[in-house]
Amino acid sequence: MTPPVPVTILPSPPALARRAAPPVAASAVTAVLDLDVVVESAECSCDAGDDNPH
Repeated sequence: MTPPVPVTILPSPPALARRAAPPVAASAVTAVLDLDVVVESAECSCDAGDDNPH
């Protein structure tokens, strides 16, 4: 069996161990008054629509 190893418990990591926070991307928030307009614009406009029986 290995003998116990003394350790020092720090309240926080040392300054050298800390990494800089990654840059945060700026984003804009858009308020949507009528969600139906957004949903209808996101529909598929391809030829294989719901009315295709095959």
